[in-house]
Amino acid sequence: MVLLLIALPVQAGQFHKLGIPVKSVMVMGSEVGVDETGREVIYFNCSQAGSKLFLLQVDPQSGRSRQFNAPMGEGAWAMIIAPDKCVYLGTWESGYLLKFDPRQPEKGLVSLGKPSATETYIWHLTLGADGWLYGCTYPHARLVRYNPATGKSEDLARLDEHEMYARSIASSTNGSVYIGIGTVHAQVARYNPTTGKVTPLLADNERPLGNATVSQVNDQVYARIGAKTFRIEGDTLTEVAGSPAQPLPVLHDGRSITNDRPENGNIVYTLISTNGATEDKHVPFDSVGTAIFTVAAGPSGRIYGSSVLPLEIFDCNPADKKLRDLGPTTGAEVYSFATDGKLLYSCAYPRGFLSIYDPKKPWHFGPTHNDNPRGFGYMGDGHLRPRAMIIGPDKRIYVGSLPPYGEVGGALGIYDPKADAVTENYRNIVTNQGISALCYEPVTKKIFGGSDIAAGGGGQTVAKECVLFGWNPKTKRKDWESVIIPGDHGMVALTAAHGKLFGVSYPSETIFVLGPKTHEVLHQEKSPLGRVQEISLAYYAPHDCLYGLTQKSIFKINPDTYAITEVARSPDPITCGFAVTESGIYFGSRTQLMQWEW
Repeated sequence: MVLLLIALPVQAGQFHKLGIPVKSVMVMGSEVGVDETGREVIYFNCSQAGSKLFLLQVDPQSGRSRQFNAPMGEGAWAMIIAPDKCVYLGTWESGYLLKFDPRQPEKGLVSLGKPSATETYIWHLTLGADGWLYGCTYPHARLVRYNPATGKSEDLARLDEHEMYARSIASSTNGSVYIGIGTVHAQVARYNPTTGKVTPLLADNERPLGNATVSQVNDQVYARIGAKTFRIEGDTLTEVAGSPAQPLPVLHDGRSITNDRPENGNIVYTLISTNGATEDKHVPFDSVGTAIFTVAAGPSGRIYGSSVLPLEIFDCNPADKKLRDLGPTTGAEVYSFATDGKLLYSCAYPRGFLSIYDPKKPWHFGPTHNDNPRGFGYMGDGHLRPRAMIIGPDKRIYVGSLPPYGEVGGALGIYDPKADAVTENYRNIVTNQGISALCYEPVTKKIFGGSDIAAGGGGQTVAKECVLFGWNPKTKRKDWESVIIPGDHGMVALTAAHGKLFGVSYPSETIFVLGPKTHEVLHQEKSPLGRVQEISLAYYAPHDCLYGLTQKSIFKINPDTYAITEVARSPDPITCGFAVTESGIYFGSRTQLMQWEW
């Protein structure tokens, strides 16, 4: 049978831009500097995923503030004030170096270009004894530098042949620069600016799994490697009991700055006086919105979603289309939602952090049973990005995750609401692969899952192609596994209808239909509408069809003939999904929540 794209007029309906549900920021760091008059100010480095970062300049005495928007970069992990009094930022996703000169505030944040053409993250910056700014990068673990005096930048070297993350950096009074590397096997590298030589400080057989981190405290460089802390002198690592805490930014009057966070359109920060007294300060900021990461249907017909960096949970009432930013939970973004009709379960990166929300009660996130949502905690070994979550036939919550950094093999975890515990957790249920899709098939009463071959960040992929597998909740065993589309890397969506399984795999973008009893592939065809979005395929019983999302279109599939019809083409890009309800289909378009109303 051939899968047809039917050339019919699109289904009657209307798109609505419901608004920007989250207008928050992630405060990446703060530093004490000066303004154009030499007056002491605080600089807050604020990211806006899906938009552009900005620098907030705050006078701690008067409370006056100014906001300087960046020309590129959603955010910057790296921030430093150099001896020239300028603020330097190293961006993520773009790998640019930005500069703010307080003597020329009218210029705002200025791009200094990419120190390395291959790198997309500048993780951290340090000032070398030679006056250069040094930065460490991803995805090739390189060392870059910039000379504030001449404006020259250089791409110096790859620090490790196999690792992708050069995640931390520190300089020493001996003139050397030290870099912490991971995520598969930890390493500390020393760079000598005089000779240009890179020296690894750990022999290959001494390198533990994970990351090494370096830091500079009181002119001394320390390294954290596994569970041990070392003082670094030259090329020598000397184990010590621990390292001093990183000092907080301090004003001239001795007050230190801590606990900066966004709250209700303000950056709130705490000043601690030398006598221990504390004072909270509130500074307004102007956000253009934070990117939506996931959208899902929840209890009572409401629509829920999560923003990314920072994580904020929002909801929408379809009756009046009003949006509410409910507040943060734990993590960077929610990867998956599930509901039993009364409670909303969310699972977040990193480490599969599970939270449980009762919409009938006031919002107050915390770890206790009196909090709502209640942050239950982590799902266990093998969970990093919890891409898939469903309610099983036994009313337990099944979470499938992609593997931790530097590793292969994700996990299937099961939370039992009655026991209020993760009662089962299966690592490598598909050998060397993570779990990216789950669904319950009611005819066989089994759970089916789709895998993804990707390793955790920095790791090396081992498997060659993804699989579909069957899980029996009664016997608690995987009873079937097979490659469905040879050569494909992962399953992006999976659902059940009319006694059949419907799924999508990438990169071929193949839509397939499987008989869950016989495991026979009944049909397969490449998507005629482009790439199907993750977790964006679902059966909607009132219309007796499946709906799905691509990057541009809403489509439906006839569960008997497998014919695809383009329902509507969105005027705005479809960046994430996905909820199908009696009031329409909801999805994210960058920072906007969108509705296709029937």
